[in-house]
Amino acid sequence: MTSRPPLGVQQRPPQHKLSGPTLSQRPAAHQRALPQQQQYLPPSPVRKDAAFYDLTPADSGDAAPPRHGAQRRGGSRLKLELSHDLADSITQTAISESPSAAESSKAFTPSRIMPPTDSSDLGDMSPHLSIHPLSVEIDVPLPMPRRPPPFIASAPRREMPPPTSANTIKKDIRPKPFTIETPTAAPRYTTHGDAQSRAGGSAPTPTVGYVDFFPWTGNHPEDRFSKSVIQQGYYDKGLFSTTETQSAKAILFPALKHKTGLTALSSVFTAVLGQRRHNGQITAPSTFKPPPRVTLTDTKREAWLRDLANPAISLRRLSRTIPHGIRGKVLLEQCLNKHVPTDRAVWLIKCVGANEIRATKRKGVSTLVMGGETRWIKDWTVSVEQFIEHVYFSFDEDDWKSKVHYTTRLAAHLYAEHLLDREHYSEWLVSNLENSSEAKLPMWMLITQLYWKDLLKLRKYGRRLVTALISHHHLIYNHPDRDILLPLLQNLTQCLNTLILSSPENFVSPSTWSKYRDALKACLPAGDEARHNSFGAINLRNEQLAAAANRSQPAARHILVRMLDGTLQAPMPTELPAQCWGISKDKEALVRALLEWCTSLYRPGLAKVYVTSRILQHWSTLGLDPTLAVLGFLEADSCEERERKDTLYHVVCELVRSNIFSVPRYVQWLIARGGLRNPEDVSRDAPGPTRLLAEIPTHALAASQRDLRSGILRRASFSVADEALNVELAIKHVKHTLGLPLDPADPMLERRPFSLTKLSARITSADRALKAEIGCWLRASFAAHAEEKETEGGQAPDISPALFYAVRSVLEATEDFSALGDILKTLTKYSSVEILAAIADTVNRHFFIFSALGDTVTLFRNLHQRLKAAAVRGQGIALRPLLASLVTLAPRIPAMEELASQLKKDLALSDRQNPVDACSPVSDNMVAQLQDDAGELHEEIEKLLASGSSLDRNTMERLFQTVVQRLQASWDKATDQQRAYSSLLGRLRLFNTQHFDGLMVKWLFRLRTLGNRPSILRIFPLLVSVGCLDMGAILATASDFSAGQGPGIARTPSAGTAPPQVVQITYRTRYMQEVLQLLTAPIRQDDLLSADEVYRFFILQDQAIRDWPKEVLGLIFLASAEYSYARGQNDLEGLPLESDSVQASLLELLRRLVLRDATGVARALGVRSPNPHVSGWIDSVTTKLLIPTADSQTHVTFDQVLELTNEFTLPFCQVKLALSLTANEQISQEATDRQQSHVVLFANAMDKAISAGNIQWVGMLSCLSPDITQHLKIRAQNRFLELLPSLRTTPPTATSTNTAAPAAGLAENFHMAENLLSVIDAIMRGSPAGGARQPQLSPAVVDKLVDLWELLASSDGGDGGGDGDGDGKDKDNQLSTTNNKTAAAAAAAAAAVLTHWLPLTLNFITLHAHALDLSRPTNDVRAKILVACAGLMQELDALHLPPPPSTAIMGGGDNNNNNNNNNTTAAVLGRRVFDLSCLLVDNLAEDARTMCVRAVRECAGGDARLRYLFSFAAGAGTGDDGGSGGGGGSGGGGLMLSHREKGVFGGGGAAPSSGGRGGGGAGNTLYSGLLGTPAALWGLDRGQAGERLSVFQYRRWETLSEPTPNVGENDTALSLGLFEARRVQ
Repeated sequence: MTSRPPLGVQQRPPQHKLSGPTLSQRPAAHQRALPQQQQYLPPSPVRKDAAFYDLTPADSGDAAPPRHGAQRRGGSRLKLELSHDLADSITQTAISESPSAAESSKAFTPSRIMPPTDSSDLGDMSPHLSIHPLSVEIDVPLPMPRRPPPFIASAPRREMPPPTSANTIKKDIRPKPFTIETPTAAPRYTTHGDAQSRAGGSAPTPTVGYVDFFPWTGNHPEDRFSKSVIQQGYYDKGLFSTTETQSAKAILFPALKHKTGLTALSSVFTAVLGQRRHNGQITAPSTFKPPPRVTLTDTKREAWLRDLANPAISLRRLSRTIPHGIRGKVLLEQCLNKHVPTDRAVWLIKCVGANEIRATKRKGVSTLVMGGETRWIKDWTVSVEQFIEHVYFSFDEDDWKSKVHYTTRLAAHLYAEHLLDREHYSEWLVSNLENSSEAKLPMWMLITQLYWKDLLKLRKYGRRLVTALISHHHLIYNHPDRDILLPLLQNLTQCLNTLILSSPENFVSPSTWSKYRDALKACLPAGDEARHNSFGAINLRNEQLAAAANRSQPAARHILVRMLDGTLQAPMPTELPAQCWGISKDKEALVRALLEWCTSLYRPGLAKVYVTSRILQHWSTLGLDPTLAVLGFLEADSCEERERKDTLYHVVCELVRSNIFSVPRYVQWLIARGGLRNPEDVSRDAPGPTRLLAEIPTHALAASQRDLRSGILRRASFSVADEALNVELAIKHVKHTLGLPLDPADPMLERRPFSLTKLSARITSADRALKAEIGCWLRASFAAHAEEKETEGGQAPDISPALFYAVRSVLEATEDFSALGDILKTLTKYSSVEILAAIADTVNRHFFIFSALGDTVTLFRNLHQRLKAAAVRGQGIALRPLLASLVTLAPRIPAMEELASQLKKDLALSDRQNPVDACSPVSDNMVAQLQDDAGELHEEIEKLLASGSSLDRNTMERLFQTVVQRLQASWDKATDQQRAYSSLLGRLRLFNTQHFDGLMVKWLFRLRTLGNRPSILRIFPLLVSVGCLDMGAILATASDFSAGQGPGIARTPSAGTAPPQVVQITYRTRYMQEVLQLLTAPIRQDDLLSADEVYRFFILQDQAIRDWPKEVLGLIFLASAEYSYARGQNDLEGLPLESDSVQASLLELLRRLVLRDATGVARALGVRSPNPHVSGWIDSVTTKLLIPTADSQTHVTFDQVLELTNEFTLPFCQVKLALSLTANEQISQEATDRQQSHVVLFANAMDKAISAGNIQWVGMLSCLSPDITQHLKIRAQNRFLELLPSLRTTPPTATSTNTAAPAAGLAENFHMAENLLSVIDAIMRGSPAGGARQPQLSPAVVDKLVDLWELLASSDGGDGGGDGDGDGKDKDNQLSTTNNKTAAAAAAAAAAVLTHWLPLTLNFITLHAHALDLSRPTNDVRAKILVACAGLMQELDALHLPPPPSTAIMGGGDNNNNNNNNNTTAAVLGRRVFDLSCLLVDNLAEDARTMCVRAVRECAGGDARLRYLFSFAAGAGTGDDGGSGGGGGSGGGGLMLSHREKGVFGGGGAAPSSGGRGGGGAGNTLYSGLLGTPAALWGLDRGQAGERLSVFQYRRWETLSEPTPNVGENDTALSLGLFEARRVQ
């Protein structure tokens, strides 16, 4: 490519004289000669005129004059460079030229002529003296090359005369810009501007024009050569025909009136379009070759780079010696360090890249999996990314700001000219923004903002970009150093405020939106209506995708019940009443659901009463009338069950105390309903609406209200005086039992007081009014007593622990916990440590009740303050009971985790410091209680504790065995010895807790098979109270592993285990049943346990159920198996589960566990067992859970289960259904068949319930086994898809004369589809296993979606017309009527699709989109659905439903309004389809996305939504850079290359007309569009006969401004033919 001499050949020395005839001779024979064609090539259209300079001497006028006298400069630049007057350059001292170099026609560059030791500035081209120290003659300047002239045509040269003298005046040979030289012979004319400028008073500058002078532009007729123009020249042809000046009507109209006139006209236009298409095609690929590279030394390479940085040196000159070895990141660093201008740096990058790509292709790398060209572009992109990152974050470098500016500018040029892999580059930008730290975030935002316009147009990057910004905003907003990061936060806020208006679709992401919605709303400027409206629209779109916009009444009831059930498992939040109030706008339905929940038999405990009371009190402040709500509930539900009525009375009592329930209005309501007339209306078993008046406490009423109440009750023969006497007598009995003073004359003093147990039982059976009066009296008495003591001297009230325990028992019997709470708050200020500990235990036992009352935190803080005050006074070991109680209570208090941990540490420290007194309050008398050897044992343990030394394992085992043996021997002896030995075990545990617990569990395993022992209820409570045994160890022994497996966490019996192997050992000892009774039944006070120990054991029972629910469920199953096995062995004596009280306690426990985890209960109780009695017993128990009045013989069918299902029975029906469908027996063919029959029966019951409209049971499907759930889901899906219409099975519509039946059929099908969708929703949302078993949507969904698409498309098409022969009017009328009916049916079907079927289908797909498993192959179906959604979007955009042709058919109505509504619905559905597509396309595999792009490319040219969804650039072609944008050869923006065969369209003939096609009817053409144009002309058939179209490879890397010396048909970097080629769609 160059004339460089070979290596080793010495160049000729410079001549002393440069003038002579040698310089004017022609080049040597071996000089490279340019082809003849190139001499007349015009300059490249991409080269700017200002970038070239004319260096041709002014007196070189021997060129042949061009056309019109315009002078053309011929020859290549290399020839022009050699043809300059070199004699004139001798006077210049800056550069000189060697004759030898001129003779050899070598290219003169500094790297070839200057020796390596030269240190002059090559970039400075201004004249100055530059003498090389190694020159032959010092006064001769160095030979340097001349700046190349513009590319002009070559012309015959003539010898230049030598200079007349050495002192000739210098000529101005500075580079001159190229200018068009107008021939002097061209006529001139002048224009003086338009009339407006003259009217304005301004004097416009006259414009000079030239007649018949047209410089070459490529578009003028003179610039187009043909055979005739070349032979005869160009001349203007005169118009010799006058036909064109006349009207063509006389000629064309007769032809158009003919039958074939339109066909002929169509053929003419077809031929014209075909000829235009033929003439506008590109027929030859580009033959451009980039400038080559040469190998240079390091010094010359540096010199060349400095020349590149000098804008005065032309790129044409530098293109001859592009050095090797500059590529990748080194190339970018050189451009940065040398300060190369951006456009010249891009030119060098293109040259290097084009050569690298060609070299890669020659090496055959493209045969690898990744093409060589693509691989090189990716590597180059990585180099650019590393370069940018290095420059951006090298903050300590000099001139950092200017380097960042240069790097940013260069990267932007590379990105804009598609010299990068855009996909890789965009991924790099977004991923770094996502993972950036706060320190680097501003820089990543800076560089990313340059490309936002492109990133936000593609879903693949726009969604992640917005998510990253929101995430960073959220983190910085909640950062502890937010004040420091405030500028960054403000920048993020500004960006988000901009994006929420400009790019709302990128915020459509339900998972992200639900997480950052509130944070994003907080950053919106107040008062900005546009942004708030945009936020609301985005929120609505995300809620629709998340299926959270449904707030109908059933859904609201489910949500409310779920939130209320949470108060039975965790402390009631303060904001719960407000949250419940906002669930639904139907407040009447909300309050009715609240009262139904409170009075439900399926919600145990008293906490629900106080939760309801507190919520109603809060709602009363928001405008709710509690009186009206309660009266409405009483009118709708009479509460026949005794338990429900008592709960309602309790709620009303609390409302009356709060003064939010109006008794006069209630009395008025009673009178309006008939009043009270019979004693049965107010008896204990009377209906709730009338009995309520007698249950209202009188102490909370005013005098007038009491009189009104008394008057109404007297009418029913209810004695109010007897009621008052009964209250007075009850208070006296309470005083007598508590030991409070009575009137000395009171005859009750002569009687023996009731025991506390008997008194509590009497109070428990009393009515609500009496209980409230007792509670009120106790609260007032304590308040008065405390006030009296404060008045006397501020001393603490003299209340003993026994009195407190008695008062607590009485108040617990009255169930008046509001009064108990007030008394506890009073006592926390004055009581002793022992009473304070009892108060903590009281709060702990009734934790959820006091939490609903709002007293938990207050009481805990008061107790903790008293503990700290006592610790300051140094009470020491006396504080341990209070500390132990607070350690148990603190973990349950919200936001007290740190304090609970600290209290636990304080308790452990206290036990270590006081080991002797740590176990029992009777330890001081321990030695006296033990006799002889037992006393010695006690002294030995005391010595070990006092020494503080550790105890080895053997010694501990010896002592443990000794104590245990003596403990077992003391079971039949005095109770004081049993307590003493239990206390010794507690002290022994302090040495090594872990080893001791292991020994204790082993002893328990032996104990469960021991026959001659007392009941577990006699042994374990004392051991638990003294601290040597915990409930976890007891549950560990009540499991299905043996003692050799250790005391690990108990395992729930699984399908592979055999629980009877355990119960065969324990059924004689009743161990499992006794442990279950220990966990559920109340423990009575006896000679072993004190009152406070019994109370604390209640707390431990509740804690065990909360902390170990799985172990408790395992215990229930094993106890049931043990009970059933014993019954099977006819061993019926002393079975604990035969007791009604134990069964009642078991049912209460199961209700708590079912409300907490219904699925876990069903799984634990559904274990297979070979004993059929086990499954029968469990079935009976679960039946009683569902139907409290059922007996052991009651059998519940699947239909009954579905009918009983509501919001409150749902978890219990769920357990019953799961156990009914699960085979509890061992695996056998009979059991399998039975299970399959049960599944079929349930499926049939499900179908019946769906048909009846009962779908409240769908929430319990989540607890079923995965196989059953999958079967039911597939069944529901198939039925749902069968209901969807298609062209083959059009749904019933109201288009016939009988509109009632089709409309009813449509409503029935639609209602059935909604119910089926609810079933599918419940299965998929409630059962992750069910959704995960089907990783992708069924292919049938795609078919149904396409069917709906076809139905919508059929409403537009269908132009039914006849053939136009006009045979008879009757036939035409009949055909017109048929067509009208068909059009009406199509319009009605499309309307049904819009209003019913398409929204349901979108909901169906949305449900599955949330449950898709991205790790599984789901791409195929998702991609097909996305393509169908793309078609639906475009169909909905173009949909225009015409009104039905006859109002008589539709039964009248406003058709125009219906049509407008349908079109509005279509627009809304189009947006929903787009949002669903956004959800489906996220995380779609790249190959699936590429498949979608290929499918929609033809129709997505003008639809930005589809380009956004599938993330491809506009105008991307096959094999293009679509998203990457960095391909060396791309599709050229849709340009096609035509490969023609010889003889086709030869001689510039016309393109083939329709030929055989044009003369036929409409059926002879593929596409009957405009004038019968064939489909080939509109891109539907790529190519005509004899030609083949392919993508024109537009190589972006070769868009250089210099052509190659090898002239070809299409030899420029950007083909000139592209400017006149017709774009092929």
